[in-house]
Amino acid sequence: MAFQTVPFRFIGGTYQSRSRTISVQNTVNMYLQVNEAGKDAVSMHSFPGQKSFATGPDGVDRNQHRMGEVIYRVIDQTLYRVNTLGIHFSLGAVEGNERCIFADDGENLVIVGGKVYVYNSSTGSFAENTNVNLVDVLSVTILNNQFIYTTANLSFVSAPGLPTDVSGLNAIGAESSPDKLVRDYAFNQTLYRFGVRTTEPWYNSGTGSPPIQRIIGQEFSVGLGAIHSLTHTDNALYWLGDDNAIYRASGGINQRISDDGISNSIEKMSQVSDAFGYSLTLQGMDFYVITFPAGNKTFMINEKLGSSGWTELSSGSTGDAYSGTSLLEVYGKNIVAVRGNLFELALNEYTNDSDVMLRQRTGLAITRKNIPSPIKGRRIKTSCIEFIMEQGIGLITGQGENPRMLLELSLDGGRSFAHSQWVELGRLGEHTLEVKADVIVSADEIIPRITISDPVPVSISGAFVDLKAVAK
Repeated sequence: MAFQTVPFRFIGGTYQSRSRTISVQNTVNMYLQVNEAGKDAVSMHSFPGQKSFATGPDGVDRNQHRMGEVIYRVIDQTLYRVNTLGIHFSLGAVEGNERCIFADDGENLVIVGGKVYVYNSSTGSFAENTNVNLVDVLSVTILNNQFIYTTANLSFVSAPGLPTDVSGLNAIGAESSPDKLVRDYAFNQTLYRFGVRTTEPWYNSGTGSPPIQRIIGQEFSVGLGAIHSLTHTDNALYWLGDDNAIYRASGGINQRISDDGISNSIEKMSQVSDAFGYSLTLQGMDFYVITFPAGNKTFMINEKLGSSGWTELSSGSTGDAYSGTSLLEVYGKNIVAVRGNLFELALNEYTNDSDVMLRQRTGLAITRKNIPSPIKGRRIKTSCIEFIMEQGIGLITGQGENPRMLLELSLDGGRSFAHSQWVELGRLGEHTLEVKADVIVSADEIIPRITISDPVPVSISGAFVDLKAVAK
């Protein structure tokens, strides 16, 4: 039987099944893009690298927030304002080490991080909110100009525009379910009240004290498993549920978006309550990013692709969790925090502030099913693998002048990748170079993996293999 050149499914996301015989797919430091008018439906592209924006005080990033198109952030025990030049201005002390939660009305910035603090941008005043009702506050949000402070049993609602005016009579508890509250979150004029096991949507009715009522019949039977995993895009809320699955909610409908592969990875972690999430927009596409510090893992999903759009982000050469611990879209940039420093995510940067950014893809297994009209019970043999990707992308000088990628093959279900060789991606201008490798191996199935460490752009849209069936 002669070799046949056939396409194989190489483009895809991260899906590492509990059983290696099903899937060991992963995609690292690349994102999936839907090509509505392109010849290929989905392609993979480099995640933006980090370009220095501001050198801040060294310390732990406890989160950042945008108010009035200005960055406010907490590093260690200090609140800072950061201007368009990246200069940090100290505003006051924030005790504790917890990750902070912010809410603002355009003038007053409320910070919850162990205690409750209020900064007024008009007067420059900054002080702890010592209202007697605000004890053991878990979070803060704002709905119709009223700040809502969450405790385990009650949510206290402030007077409009007055974050420190909080009456003990202006409070609401969870009505339809008895579980403890974790966090209130206002999104699209709806107050989502997340408990340990359930979630209730409420709305501002304009009547009553406070003027907030439950939306009947829209309770979710899933709670909030990590208080800082909760965030939103323009279209939906995202969070880690109490069942270790990841959910999305929009228009009163909730949907599990973590597939079995992602859930399998999460369930292996010793701790998930420390997870934190944020969203970002790249070239009009919305993404949700969630990091598990204890699990040393970061996942990202393209909102448009749903559960099939998961990939991973990592830092360094050992695959550690992504270094960015908070992100804001501000000053016309995506600004990510790495400890005290701030970086701009830039599509034309291919390192994380000069640190290597490994782009890696482990594809689906190539099997006899890839051969048209395969012969049952036969092994397969390959002679060549070619990748359809942007070539001729080398740099003028330095690392990446003659970029290459490492192609590895596994013949044992992804347990090891013993067969490897380097494949050239083309020096600058070599746009007709074929990105291919002569690969003569025989097995029941062959799993390809590519790794690119050179600081060059990566765009992959497909792959072909020369294949034939052989006798055992």
